[in-house]
Amino acid sequence: MIEPNIDQFTIVLQPLNSFDFDEWRNWVAKSMINTFIVNSKMNQLFDNFGESDVKLPEGYTLGYSFNNTPFYFCIAYHEAFTKMGVIIKYSAYAWHSYQQRYNAMFNESIHLHTFLKMIDSDEYNFRLSRIDICCDIFNEGIDIAKLKRSIEDGRTEIRYGKY
Repeated sequence: MIEPNIDQFTIVLQPLNSFDFDEWRNWVAKSMINTFIVNSKMNQLFDNFGESDVKLPEGYTLGYSFNNTPFYFCIAYHEAFTKMGVIIKYSAYAWHSYQQRYNAMFNESIHLHTFLKMIDSDEYNFRLSRIDICCDIFNEGIDIAKLKRSIEDGRTEIRYGKY
């Protein structure tokens, strides 16, 4: 059985309305974050949302996460560079935990396309800036030791990225 899934993904929110510099850092970014948290129902599924206890994405200065969780989830923005928007990063484990809790609480499955519909808002546009897909192979009779030897002997080639 081959099971394709989402390994990790990143969303960027951009405000729809105009604002001045001070408004961005004083309330616009925080309002967008709050809207996302409510629309995604993250506030119902996880506790301890606050100042990030995980490393912020590169280039971002202020961030939030659900503290003391075993996965990487972070929402961040740069207080001076508004064009960077608000970034939201889900690790594979964070997305999986979200899906499990969502299913348990609302008795329905959630997938990325329904999630993206759910977070839509009149306050911001968003784009999926990164998505990593994985394929897990179960019970396909692959002998890992033979595969390893084949790679080491040059009979099997592994390619990554553009080739």
